Amino acid sequence: MSEEKEHSSYEETAKDVIEEMDEMDDVQSEISKRVEEEEEEMETQVVEEETAKEPEETAKEPEVTAKIPEDKKDEKKKKKEERVVYSHIDVDLWRTKMHREEWGIRLDAQRAQKDRQWTRDMDMIGEIKKDGETYGFLGQREKLWKNKDPLERRFVMKMFSKGGYWRGSIERLQGESFANSHATKEPCPSYVCIFKHTRNLYRIKRLAHFPRFQGEVFGFSYLDENDVFQTFVIDDKRLTFGSDWMIKDIHNKIIAKIDGKFMNLGGRFNIDIFDEVLANDKTFYNIMILFSATLRFHKNIKKNIKKALKELRITDAKVKLDDSETNLYLNPRKLSI
Repeated sequence: MSEEKEHSSYEETAKDVIEEMDEMDDVQSEISKRVEEEEEEMETQVVEEETAKEPEETAKEPEVTAKIPEDKKDEKKKKKEERVVYSHIDVDLWRTKMHREEWGIRLDAQRAQKDRQWTRDMDMIGEIKKDGETYGFLGQREKLWKNKDPLERRFVMKMFSKGGYWRGSIERLQGESFANSHATKEPCPSYVCIFKHTRNLYRIKRLAHFPRFQGEVFGFSYLDENDVFQTFVIDDKRLTFGSDWMIKDIHNKIIAKIDGKFMNLGGRFNIDIFDEVLANDKTFYNIMILFSATLRFHKNIKKNIKKALKELRITDAKVKLDDSETNLYLNPRKLSI
């Protein structure tokens, strides 16, 4: 009986060991499953983090693109520095008449004999130099400009060669200036340029009304020698010392610059032309010379327009244009028939 008990106890212990071994296997299998699950979770987390990093990288890309405009600004600055000046013109308007070119009544008589454009009321007021050499002189019809009646006060300036022969003129159109100023409620002078080398007329007018800090805008256009239509904008750089203007073409490209010297009593203006074709275009650089010559009188011209419009509103006065100006309003097609 004792042997049977021992044998049965042995079998029970063996069963217990086997059961414990089975439990250990179950535990190991559960551990391995958990490890596999944790590894799978780690892999999913890695994938999610990588996918989360991708939009961050894409979000960072605009910062790189945002830096591009700064590079473009640097390129623009370099382009400004690298602008080639194909022609340089100096327009020097004298403050006083103490110049040898102005001395003596005999000189006026000699100039009048050379060219009929030199009238008795002409006063030489300045000199022009192109690329370092004397290009000509500027004269103004002083009597017309000093007229006290604002409705009859006219601005006429003429350009003569070094030898004293007429090259071209610029004059303010009274009628058109009054009409544009009345419409915009601001003094808007209009000019016309007449040249010896061409039959065409070239008008320059103030085009837009801006607040004072934004400056002024003038415009002009013409047909060049190849019958190509050219149009330009003369833009005032207000926040600068002196009177500075940028000339832009139809593509908004700066093709010339007028630099008015600050604290110059008479009026000195430097013209730089950055376009090779326009630098050799006689019409273009002559227009630039004559327009820059008007800048010395720009404030007084606007004051004159204001006074004239005020007088027209208050009184019953009427505008009577000079004969030389009325001819500019005639129909050219009817005259050619």
